[in-house]
Amino acid sequence: MIVVDYDDVVVYAGIIWEANYDRDSQKISVTHNDIWSLFDARLISAVRTEDIVNWETTFSGLEYDTIIKRLVQLAVSGSGRNIPMVYEDDYSGGRSRTYYGYNLDTLMDAMTEIMDLTDGPDVDFRPEWDGAGGVRFTVRTGELTLNEIEINFSAEQAPAKGLWIKTNAQSVATQMFAVGEGQGKKTAKSPGLLVRESQSSNIADYPAMERQEQFKNIKKGPELYEHAASELVANNGAIRQAGCQIKLDSPVLGSMWDLRPGTNVHWYIRDDPYFTTGWRDWRVIKYSGDITSDFVTLEFQPKGG
Repeated sequence: MIVVDYDDVVVYAGIIWEANYDRDSQKISVTHNDIWSLFDARLISAVRTEDIVNWETTFSGLEYDTIIKRLVQLAVSGSGRNIPMVYEDDYSGGRSRTYYGYNLDTLMDAMTEIMDLTDGPDVDFRPEWDGAGGVRFTVRTGELTLNEIEINFSAEQAPAKGLWIKTNAQSVATQMFAVGEGQGKKTAKSPGLLVRESQSSNIADYPAMERQEQFKNIKKGPELYEHAASELVANNGAIRQAGCQIKLDSPVLGSMWDLRPGTNVHWYIRDDPYFTTGWRDWRVIKYSGDITSDFVTLEFQPKGG
């Protein structure tokens, strides 16, 4: 791994996937990505043989946060699979999920399915020193908006620079079809393809755009409708995203440990030809940096967008 520390706080821990060394210059360049990149190569199964096709498990009576916790535990348990994790307590609730080994779902697949729900939790794997010279990850789920960054971009000495915003309507949907487990038409011998749909109430605002998403693990109609409605909410309008750079020692950032996806960005701008004047409350969806720079880059979206 490559670990970046700022003021005794781990701000990044990435897995090195590729290294290129040039002997003449004696320089090495590495390609790396955070812990999420490993989750695409971890199956959520307690079986690691061809018998995986017969494995299944059901989590019930829990909140989505705890179902995700169970999925992570499946993906990091077993010989050679351990990743040091710190978990939250269990939360009981009315959620349930069944997973089948024959689907060969990765941890990334399973977490994304839950996170994409309208009421799905945010998830963060925050790296930290373990006190013994190593790194561990704190798994944080739920509504992660626990602190706020306030930025007045119109102030004489604004604490941030390089504000940008982009709008993208390529994924807009006015009607969403969610496809569950099944095959073909419904017949006397086959239950057919399980489909549920959700249609936008503001269809007049856009030309008709019909899209579909696959959910191979979903066998129940109500759960599948929940996905159709959630996907529609996520794509029922153009995506707006903004970004800026803030100096690492800026008071508006506060503690680096508190910087996380979900952090509220309370920002203001006026007298601009593109932005309307006023305060906005958006949420951080990504933060990044460069070990040669004193700035952290924030990317944020409107809440619910």
